[in-house]
Amino acid sequence: MMKKLTRNPWFIFLPFLFFYVYLVILNKWPTLYGDEIRYVDFAHNLIHGYYSPSPPHINLWNGPGYPLILVPFIALHVPVLYVTLLNAVYLYLAVVFLYKALLLITSHKIAVIAALLLALYPNDQAVLPILYTEAFTSLLVSLLTYLIMLVYINEKPKYIILAGFVLGYITLTKIIFGYVLVICLAACLIMLLIKKSRGEYLKPIKILLIALVVTLPYLVYTYSLTGKAFYWGDSGGMSLYWMSTPYDHEYGDWKVPNLTNNQYPILFKSSEAVDLLKKNHAKEIGAILKHNEFEQDVLFKQKAIDNIKQHPFKFLKNYYYNFSRMLFNFPYSYSYQDGAIVENIVIGSLILWASVAGIVLTWLNRRSIIPPVKFMLLITMVYLALSGALSSYPRQLDVVVPVLLFWMGYLIANIKSANLKFSAQKTLADIDLMEMAGVEVNGENTI
Repeated sequence: MMKKLTRNPWFIFLPFLFFYVYLVILNKWPTLYGDEIRYVDFAHNLIHGYYSPSPPHINLWNGPGYPLILVPFIALHVPVLYVTLLNAVYLYLAVVFLYKALLLITSHKIAVIAALLLALYPNDQAVLPILYTEAFTSLLVSLLTYLIMLVYINEKPKYIILAGFVLGYITLTKIIFGYVLVICLAACLIMLLIKKSRGEYLKPIKILLIALVVTLPYLVYTYSLTGKAFYWGDSGGMSLYWMSTPYDHEYGDWKVPNLTNNQYPILFKSSEAVDLLKKNHAKEIGAILKHNEFEQDVLFKQKAIDNIKQHPFKFLKNYYYNFSRMLFNFPYSYSYQDGAIVENIVIGSLILWASVAGIVLTWLNRRSIIPPVKFMLLITMVYLALSGALSSYPRQLDVVVPVLLFWMGYLIANIKSANLKFSAQKTLADIDLMEMAGVEVNGENTI
C-alpha cells in the first residue's frame, strides 16, 4: 500500500501545490499591473459578447485562450487573489503530467527527478503570483507531451483528438504557435513524402490538422475584423520593429510606444536613455501611431523588414541577444542587469549546456530516437527559432522547459542502448505490468 502511494504522482508532488499556494498568497500584489490588466480587459469583453472592439480600432494583442479561462471568475466577481491561486494548480498539474509522460519511457527515479526539477524551477515560481499565461501554458505543454506519448502507445483516436485540441488551445493562448503549426505541418508532410516509414508522420499530421481546426473560429473572427486571412494578432509588428533596431546599445528588447524606457526598474542614465530612444525612434513611431491598430501592425512590419534588409548583421546580433535574454535575462537596452544576474547565469548555463549535450546525443542517435520525442522536439525547436525573431525574455523559454526536461530524461534513460526501439503496439496495460517503460525485453529496450 505504501509503495503504491509513493508511486502516485498526485501524492508525491502534493506538497508543492501547498507551497505554490503559499507563494501566491505571500507575493500577490493588491492591484492588477502589466499584462494582467489586458487579460482581464479581454475577459470583460468576452462577457459582453465580443473580444476585440470593432474596426478600425481593433485590439488583437493576444489570443483568447487565457481570457476564456478567466471569464467565469470575472463574471462571478471572484477576487483576483483566488483567480491567481489557479496558477498554483496549473504548475502542480504540469509537474504531475511531466512525471506521467516520462514514466512511459524511463524509470520512476528519473521521472521523479525531472519532475522535481520542474517543480523547483525558479522562473516558474516567480510568475505564480501574477495573472500571466506562463503557468497555464506550462500545464498545457506538459499535458501535450503526455498525450502525444499516449498517441504512439495506444491506437485509440481519442488521444489524437485530445492532443490536437490541447495543441490548438496552446496556439490560442500563445499565438506565435499559429506559425509553429504551419511550419511543423509542412515539415511532416515533406517527411511523409520522402521517408519510407510514413506511419511515423501520419499521427503528427493528424494532431496538427486538429489543432488548426481548433483555432479556425478565432481565425474566422480575425478575418471578419481585418479582411486578412490567417491573422493571429496585431502585436507582432511592433515586436519585430524593436528586434530590427539598427542602433548601438539597443538589443531588440521591446519598448513602450511613448519611449519612456520605464519597463525595467534599474536603468543606465535613464534620462539619457530616453533622449536616445526618442532621437532614434520618435519620428518613425509617431508617424505610425497616427494610423489605426491594424495599419500600425502592417507599418511596423514594413519598417522592420526595411531595417533587416539594410542592417542584416545587426538583426542577427539582436537575434543572438534574444536568446541570451531567454536564457540569462540580459542584455537590455540602456539598462543595468538586476541583482539576480548570478542566479540567471547559473540556471541559463545549465539549460544551455544540457541542451547542447542533448543535441549532440540526439543527432548521433537520430535513427533510434522514438517518434513522440522527435515530434515534441520539432514543435519546440520551431517555437524557439520563431521566438528568437521577436522580442523575447525568459518567459518565452520557460513554457517549453517541460519538453526540455522530458527530452533530457529520455536521453538519460535510453540513449545508452544502441538498439533502442519503439513499439507503437504496446498498450497502457502492458506498461503498467512492466512497472516502468524501458525495461529490457528479449535483450532490447522497448516501451
